[in-house]
Order: sequence, then C-alpha cells, then structure tokens
Amino acid sequence: MPSRQAPSSAEASDTQHLQSERLESLANGLALLRVFAEGTPSLTVQEAAQRLGMTRAAARRLLITLQLEGYLRCEGNLYYVTPRVMDLGFAYYASMSLPQLAHATLQSLGDQVSEACSLGVWDSGHVVIVARHEPARVLRVNVDIGRRLPAFAHSMGRVLLANQPVAAQRAHLKAWPPEAFTKETVTAKEKLLQIFQQVGQQGWCILAGELAEGFCGISVPIQGSTGKVLAALSITMVQGRRTVQDLEADYLPKLQAAAQQLEALVHGRERFHGFNF
Repeated sequence: MPSRQAPSSAEASDTQHLQSERLESLANGLALLRVFAEGTPSLTVQEAAQRLGMTRAAARRLLITLQLEGYLRCEGNLYYVTPRVMDLGFAYYASMSLPQLAHATLQSLGDQVSEACSLGVWDSGHVVIVARHEPARVLRVNVDIGRRLPAFAHSMGRVLLANQPVAAQRAHLKAWPPEAFTKETVTAKEKLLQIFQQVGQQGWCILAGELAEGFCGISVPIQGSTGKVLAALSITMVQGRRTVQDLEADYLPKLQAAAQQLEALVHGRERFHGFNF
C-alpha cells in the first residue's frame, strides 16, 4: 500500500495561517451541536464541559448562548436541542437546485425497481428531463438529460398537464396538435382531455406504447408546499409481459414513496426562498 504523501511546505503554511484565523467559540458551538446530533438527548453543564474538554464556566456560556439563539432549551439543569437546529441542515438544501435535490431519490428508487427513473418539468408545452438515473444494462431507454418530449404522449407530461386548468389543456392541444407516434398513441383531443381529468383525479399516470413501441412508464407529480405541481417523477421500462395492473401494483407504491421523500426536501428548500431550478 503506497504511503500517504506528506503535505508540502506551502500547504503546511496555508494550514497554519488558517488556524490563526480560527474562531474558537464558533468551533466549540458546532462541536456541541454535533454531540446532540450523535444521539445525546440532553446535557448538563458538567457533561458538556467533559464532552468538549473545557471548563464549566466556558461550557455554561456556550449553552446559554445557544439557548438565547433558539437552538437549545433548558429545563432545570438539563439542556435539550430544539427543532430550530433543522434550519442548519435545511440551509444546505436551500443552495441546491431541484435536479440536485432529486439525485439521491432517483438513485434509491432506481436501485429498488432496477429501472430507469427520471424527473421532468414543464417547459413551453413539452416535458423536459432535468434529472435521471438508469441502471447499467444491455437494453437501455435512450433518453438524455435535457431531452424535450411531447407532453400529451408521455406519462410525466400527462401528470403535468392534468394539473393545469382545462382551458390551458385545450390551448396546449391546439398549439401542439397530437400526432401518432405508434398505433397506440391517443390523438383525439376530447379523449385526451378525459385522460387528463382522470390522471388529475387519481394522482398518477400509466402510459404504455404510445410514445415508443414496447416501452411504458408510470409517473406521479412533485408538489411544492402550496400544492403547486413543480415537476413529475417517473419510472420507465421495457413493457415485456407487464400489464397496466402490474405497473400499478408493483411500481406505484415505491414511486409515491420516493415522491414524498423528494417533496419533503423541496418543502424544506422553500422555507428559505422561492424554488429555482
């Protein structure tokens, strides 16, 4: 095993310079919050002093400071962490875009179902893939990030259309007249409006063989904290012998659970400022 290289003299000098700028009180405050994060439910002044290797007086000032800032509460001689510490974690998510937030969710979902998973958003009458995870396999669903797909003929597009007013749905079908991609593609406008209504009522969409023969997909919406639909989450696969009933029974619960996880992250992101892609 190769030995680890020693830091260069320049790196050592930079580290020493940074150490001279270190704010000890802030470092101690973060260390104390990490103690709670490791599973410690409460601390006394003496316990905090012992865990951090400082005097009781210094530990007491630290605990009182965090109490005054709202991160701790005191009951008798015990200090407990408050829900406000979650702001520190959510601040991390506040700097992330929707595709970044979705990365881990897509990967986890893909590992569960062993199928391609995508996140799509509405853009000028199309559904655009903004994040995707696809397991390694010989036969792949060739859809890249940034791909624009006809909304009326894709399960994510129908989910996004279903959450628009009927007038907007009609306007969409007028601006982008449906065309047949396969013999299964629904192109009748009134029939499509009925499908959009059904998708909106049930909260999910299954589409088989309408955009490409032999492929099917199932999608659910991703909602913001106000209920506005921000995106759609989907699983896409080779249809094989799967029926619509198989997709609903086998994939829908996992897809809905993944959507709830992503929505929890989105809602945390929205607590800080409006969501931006």
